Amino acid sequence: MEDPRGVRRLERADWLWPAVICVAAIGEVLIVEVPPVAGTAVSVLACVLLVGRRLLPMVFATGAVLVLMFQHLVGVDESQLAVQMAVLFAGCFSLGRYVPGLLGLWGIGVINATLYLPARDWPTPTDLVWGLSLTAGPWIVGRIVQAHARLNALLAEQAEQLVAEQALLADRAVVEERRRIARELHDIVAHSLSVMVVQAGAAQDVVRRDPEAAERALTAIQEAGRAALGDTGRLLHLLRDDDGDELDPPPATRNLPALVEGFRDSGLDVELVVDGPTEGLSAGVDLSVYRIVQESLTNALKHGAGDAVRVSLRRGADGVDVEVLSASGKAARVLVSHGQGLIGMRERVAVFGGELKAGPTTDGGYLVRAHLPVPVS
Repeated sequence: MEDPRGVRRLERADWLWPAVICVAAIGEVLIVEVPPVAGTAVSVLACVLLVGRRLLPMVFATGAVLVLMFQHLVGVDESQLAVQMAVLFAGCFSLGRYVPGLLGLWGIGVINATLYLPARDWPTPTDLVWGLSLTAGPWIVGRIVQAHARLNALLAEQAEQLVAEQALLADRAVVEERRRIARELHDIVAHSLSVMVVQAGAAQDVVRRDPEAAERALTAIQEAGRAALGDTGRLLHLLRDDDGDELDPPPATRNLPALVEGFRDSGLDVELVVDGPTEGLSAGVDLSVYRIVQESLTNALKHGAGDAVRVSLRRGADGVDVEVLSASGKAARVLVSHGQGLIGMRERVAVFGGELKAGPTTDGGYLVRAHLPVPVS
């Protein structure tokens, strides 16, 4: 375990096993016939060094070597070296487990050299193999454990990154869904309210001199309100859990004639021109085309009631082109707009990698042109 400054701290396992080995070592010293003070000192020193096997493995390995050298000086019988061998194994294992790279091999070399210092003759090949098996074997095991630990740490880090990325994607999905809902609500409410406001104003103007015209305006208000309620109910139903009921299909290009007729009833002179088949468009493109035309006509109704508007829809090999051209003329009513409709149209077109241009024409009119390069379904 490491503190925030990157310094390793002792854990319970660091001192627990050395304590167990120390108790066993003291018991061994008391059983065999060796100087008890010297034997106990060797065992305690080995166990103290064993505590630091993870914090300072190179220092611990050197200390283990000193213990192995000191055992001969105090006359510890080599047939009773179980504890010292445990210290040796732990030291070599620690050099492989906690020392990065191949640096731990230096400690293994020092340990092997020290093993043969008390001998007067050169070690035989058998002695070398035996010594290497006692030191290199635990070191290799330590290297394997280190590799597994690094792999587990890497997998844990990748898992945390994956969780973070999934949370980010979920947040983005929520934001995008909110934008989509906002676009739909704006298209539904803005269109219907604009029609209702215009018709209410018209009814107010003619209520005394032309009651029939006022009645038609009130009827248009009623129909716009019902349509808004229906579209809003459909949207709310989609936001709830699906109960398996079939929903009315969302508006699409097939509904453009009815949409245009509704604006005509509201006093807007609209001409619809469709070039090419509109069947087979993907649901997203179909709805987007309808909403673009609806929003454009709504703006024309708000800012230029009575003007002529031409709606052109062309189905080409590379996608769908939509144009809504409002002729020049003085707007009958100018309503406050926050630009949400234009933003919504741009977002709809951007989803499909299309392009939208909107602005005044040279003759004082207003043109909305959109291209949706989306293949048909």
